[in-house]
Amino acid sequence: MLKVSSNVLKRTYLSGTVRSFSITSTVLAKKPAASKPVKKKVTFDPKKFQQPQQKVKKSGMTHLEFHDAVKEMNFDKLAMDLTPFELSELTSAVVSNESGGQVTAFSSESAAILKTLGSFKKYQHHELFSKPVSMVTHNTALLNEQFVEKLADASSRTNRVCLVGERGAGKSTLLAQAQALALDKYEGDVILLHIDAAENITDGSSDYIYNSKNKTYHQPMFTKRWIYKLRNSNEAVFKKLKLSRDISFQNKRVDHQLKKDENTLYDFLQLNVDFGKFQPTHAFSFFIEELVHHSKSVPVLLSVDNANAVLDFPVTKYRHHDFTPVHLNELEIGDFLLKVAGGEISFEKGGVLLSKTGLVGDHQKTLSTALGLVEYDPYAKKQFFDLDIANTLLAHGGVKPFTVSNLTKDETRTLLNFWRESGVVYVKDYVTKESLKPETEAEKKAPKPEFDSEAQFENLVNSYYTVSTGNPHYLLKASAISY
Repeated sequence: MLKVSSNVLKRTYLSGTVRSFSITSTVLAKKPAASKPVKKKVTFDPKKFQQPQQKVKKSGMTHLEFHDAVKEMNFDKLAMDLTPFELSELTSAVVSNESGGQVTAFSSESAAILKTLGSFKKYQHHELFSKPVSMVTHNTALLNEQFVEKLADASSRTNRVCLVGERGAGKSTLLAQAQALALDKYEGDVILLHIDAAENITDGSSDYIYNSKNKTYHQPMFTKRWIYKLRNSNEAVFKKLKLSRDISFQNKRVDHQLKKDENTLYDFLQLNVDFGKFQPTHAFSFFIEELVHHSKSVPVLLSVDNANAVLDFPVTKYRHHDFTPVHLNELEIGDFLLKVAGGEISFEKGGVLLSKTGLVGDHQKTLSTALGLVEYDPYAKKQFFDLDIANTLLAHGGVKPFTVSNLTKDETRTLLNFWRESGVVYVKDYVTKESLKPETEAEKKAPKPEFDSEAQFENLVNSYYTVSTGNPHYLLKASAISY
């Protein structure tokens, strides 16, 4: 270290002049050696590369598509009040007097039950009216005579019907009418077992577990939801039915002992939660056995919409432990449907009403062959034809087809007239053709001829009936509907 003492004169020659400076005591430290630069750890910061977020512009009404929005947004509350129309309720008496079609309304009790069951489907345009209405046609009268009237006199084994017809003919509507007519005829003392979309059984949307007690696959969530619908929709009649034998089970660590002839079937469905448990259970089989027992006094109506979605496609989306597909008859619910539809399980009073949807391809032949609509092909591939299911449906006399035909012209006129009066269809009361509009000044000043709105309505009936051939679905699409 170099020390410089004080009062040392340093001379600096600036322009020949000597100047002296006094430097105070100072310690000059040696500069440290330059340290190596530290490499800074580079990390990825997503915030630096993130694009500036913009608020997503939301719709002022809903994020749903139009067809879903019209159902979810309660448009029926904006529809015209149908009270002044004094519509008759859908009853057996009205159906028997059917002539040229008649628009009826579901009773408040029937409407609540059918809504719980899911009988009012999504795209049937019930939002057009303030309450569900139904058109009584020649199909309604015929089904009432051939099926509904026999529920108390015939067993479900001999009273099995499948609704067939082109898409939009009204098969699902007719199925709901049959349920309402059964409730009216037997004054609510009828058990309605309804599956509104059979494809939900096999599409793989539910969990499943092998039930070692009945050697089938149990679907806890599907069964739980279905039983919940049945319990709420059949509450009044279930509370009248006493258990035929004792049963014990546990719910939330509480033991329940239900007694024969003391507790009701509703008590069992309300307290037992084994339907939704992910474990082997015999709760569903006990429920079916009770239905069979009580069918001696109360009719049981099993209805399945879109039945061909499982009968024509019995290979499900579920898999065994070796990844081979599970067949319909290996599912607990599927096995039940096949046994009731085939007559192996029979309700002493009741019936089976199936509906064949037109949305499924015609290349599947299982149900059509069983109904006798197509000829049996012994060389058909198994993926298009299941011989076992066809033989099951043909057993004990077989399932009878019921062809749902389109509306007649009189029924079309009645339906369009109701749509006009309720504000759904607007019939213009002025000239729309360019050839009929006045052109010259004299024609414009001349008194306007009176426009015949009834003649215009009749032209509309003829036009729509020709376009739709009486099919309610295409008739609705052809009409100028205002929401």
